[in-house]
Amino acid sequence: MVNFIFGIHNHQPLGNFGWVFEGAYERSYRPFMEILEEYSNMKISVHISGPLLEWLNENKPEYIDLLRSLVRKGQLEIVVAGFYEPVLAAIPKEDRIEQIKLLKEFAKKLGYEARGVWLTERVWQPELVKSLRQAGIDYVIVDDYHFMSAGLSKEELFWPYYTEDGGEVIAVFPIDEKLRYLIPFRPVEKTVEYLEGLTDDDPSKLAVFHDDGEKFGVWPGTYEWVYKKGWLRRFFDAITSNEKINLMTYSEYLSKFKPKGLVYLPIASYFEMSEWSLPAKQAKLFVEFVEKLKSQGDFERYRVFVRGGIWKNFFFKYPESNYMHKRMLMVSKLVKDKPEARRFLLRAQCNDAYWHGVFGGVYLPHLRRTVWENIIKANSFVSTGSFVRDIDFDGRDEVFFENENFYAVFKPSYGGALFEFSSKRRAVNYNDVLARRWEHYHEVGSATHGEESSEGVASIHEVGKQIPDEIRRELAYDWQLRAILQDHFLNIETKLDDYHLVRYNELGDFINQPYLFEFGESLRLWRDGLVDSKPAKVEKDFRLLRDGFEVTYRAMSPVRVLFGVEMNLAVHSVMESPGEFKAKTIKVSDPYGIGKIEIELSREAMIWKFPIKTLSQSEAGWDFIQQGVSYTMLFPTEGELNFRLRFKEV
Repeated sequence: MVNFIFGIHNHQPLGNFGWVFEGAYERSYRPFMEILEEYSNMKISVHISGPLLEWLNENKPEYIDLLRSLVRKGQLEIVVAGFYEPVLAAIPKEDRIEQIKLLKEFAKKLGYEARGVWLTERVWQPELVKSLRQAGIDYVIVDDYHFMSAGLSKEELFWPYYTEDGGEVIAVFPIDEKLRYLIPFRPVEKTVEYLEGLTDDDPSKLAVFHDDGEKFGVWPGTYEWVYKKGWLRRFFDAITSNEKINLMTYSEYLSKFKPKGLVYLPIASYFEMSEWSLPAKQAKLFVEFVEKLKSQGDFERYRVFVRGGIWKNFFFKYPESNYMHKRMLMVSKLVKDKPEARRFLLRAQCNDAYWHGVFGGVYLPHLRRTVWENIIKANSFVSTGSFVRDIDFDGRDEVFFENENFYAVFKPSYGGALFEFSSKRRAVNYNDVLARRWEHYHEVGSATHGEESSEGVASIHEVGKQIPDEIRRELAYDWQLRAILQDHFLNIETKLDDYHLVRYNELGDFINQPYLFEFGESLRLWRDGLVDSKPAKVEKDFRLLRDGFEVTYRAMSPVRVLFGVEMNLAVHSVMESPGEFKAKTIKVSDPYGIGKIEIELSREAMIWKFPIKTLSQSEAGWDFIQQGVSYTMLFPTEGELNFRLRFKEV
């Protein structure tokens, strides 16, 4: 006999569209639990994230009643996490405990005293043990890959173990990767055959499946396979009637058996994450290395030694994510003793907008916008004033301004540009714009995980994807981060299409180079640089106003050029096309995003605008998403140029 734990993890990111919640509910969450209710001998362990529970509580109270009924019947063990599904390793210890206790309180309302944690994205680091124990947690669920990374063989991973840090001890259960690729994608018989093959005389032997509930109806092709073709009912029938398989929950197992022994797990997540978290060039090499080992038949033998990056690498890979994360950490310290601000802060820790794998993640503007909304709302409960310090821990100081309506954060080290301009009234960051960057899967046409099979339905990890020609024609990659008040010197013959598609030459060395600055009631920034290898200069004086800001520019070029000031704005809900026009005023209207603003110039300029569109993979294929709109105000100049620019909310 072999013991078997069957678990699912249901989650929707904070800020996801209502129709996404509704669709996932109808295609997965509701039918799954309704079928479970029919099988009184079937029991599962389930984690449902706080954002999803809040939506269910408000929109589908009958589902909450069903969960409560299944708990009462003993069919449902509730496993918690941080309420707003943070990566626990990425937030302060005090916040971890508060997040977990919030979800434990919700579980208690459903009639269950939760003692286990589903570790979000299975991102483990050893010092989590203390936080989990302090939150009243007895066990945590991670992947078998964590254990193999610690040196254990696959044969040793059919039991839970203890792990310890600083004298605190917790039980850790390994999820079986083989089961993750069998369930629900392959015929039921394949899973039964695998489980039966694990049986032996040890009564404590255990196999664990715990994975996304969305695989049961939301992932492509799974709704028809799992429900219409009856996979789930056949699975429940097979598991509950098989005398060789003993169905259990985590808490039942621990009440009957002791963990196998002591292990020390390294910082790790599941295997796929070690690919996704690498910088793109290294991720491509990682995929090539894995494929080479597979082609030689050596991968399974040596995979324990094959490790890529760790989850926190995403803060290196995406500087926009890093800045958002460090602003969240800054606010966490500021509102430590502000109960009314804490809920906003905890919401800002929802993990999805900080990283990217198969799902859109950081590439989805509505998810980032929700994080920024909550950072700004939490921050508004305290006065931070104005200061100079290294906010994002890159070794270079930022200049932070605050007045009654706005936060403005400059990076003198990076073109003297404005990298955050947040409105307290609208709770938006006008510069929430992701740069266009090459990802390794833009060149990877085949899957790198799982096992291909004509039986069942393909996992999204197994589907090769080619970039459509219509997207490839518009595809461009930025060499710079995107900010507000970025200073360009362009050849006078440069055209909008060349600028838009990054086929132009930047004649100056200003965009990503350091500016000197003087900081007081206003901010003066200047750089003595080069244009076409000849001395040039830019000065800008910034003043924060009640309805926006004003900047006075002075630029000097030794040669005839186009001097341009670029403003990248987080226009997400209005789809734009490239265009050019002459004007002294730019009006921007984004009713479901940043709202209405105006940019006023003291002299007429040629305006270039174009959408900043990124290519990312998703569970459905490719997403070509507008991250914002670039507005560049261009002035032909040789010698000295002076003008004012005013940005205001309307």
